[in-house]
Amino acid sequence: MLSATDLSFAFGTQRVLWDVSMDVRAGGMVGVLGPNGCGKTTLLRLLAGSLPADRGVVSLDGRALTSIDRRNLARRIAVVPQHTHLAFDYSVLEVALMGRYPHLGAFEVEGPEDLAAAHAALEATGTAHLAHRAFTTLSGGEQQRVAIASALAQLDVRTSAQSHATRFLLLDEPTASLDLRYQVEVAALIARLHAEGQASDSPLSIVTSTHDLRFAATVCTTLVLLAEGRVMAVGPPGQVLTPETLSTVYGLTPSLAASLIPAGLR
Repeated sequence: MLSATDLSFAFGTQRVLWDVSMDVRAGGMVGVLGPNGCGKTTLLRLLAGSLPADRGVVSLDGRALTSIDRRNLARRIAVVPQHTHLAFDYSVLEVALMGRYPHLGAFEVEGPEDLAAAHAALEATGTAHLAHRAFTTLSGGEQQRVAIASALAQLDVRTSAQSHATRFLLLDEPTASLDLRYQVEVAALIARLHAEGQASDSPLSIVTSTHDLRFAATVCTTLVLLAEGRVMAVGPPGQVLTPETLSTVYGLTPSLAASLIPAGLR
């Protein structure tokens, strides 16, 4: 289990998160919701161990992330940013192979095992046919799927490579900059990866920040609703997505907030 306990964080004098606690259980699908600037991206970075908390602790299976070797931690937790910017014109396969860095020693180059993991990740995300295309020539939806493939190669979720330890995939607003078609495709991919992970001995837990209430309601098992850096509600979608909480967090009238709740939860 990946847990955050009483996390607080500030950039200089600007406080971003206050006393945030949450759990991501094995095989869980957690959605982090809230207005722009509420701390969603910062929370994901703290959960991944890429930012040190000012106060509180993030733990993996009961161990503080700060006590876990960075290479071993990267084999368990992978982050997909909202945008992927590359310094050079890499191919899709090369981008997928970038995820293999925690499995390589110093100055070690990728071998057959790394290529197999990268190809498996591209297959899992429906991008294997793009392997030799330049990443920069892809559509936004294709780029996002390749970025997810790189994270899957990092976690190595192949059946033959399972260590029976839960892997955690953290996605920062994966559909935010995509048009409607690609939003649907990427959301469906995330749901499928999660469902397939539940059938394995090494469950894939997913945490995704999102503004898409329909996606959050239909795919996520747990929602964390943030406002001004604080947890306003946490629990199943039906308990979190209520007119009262949405009107409070987003500054909406109760009637408008009620209209935004997906039909299955009204």
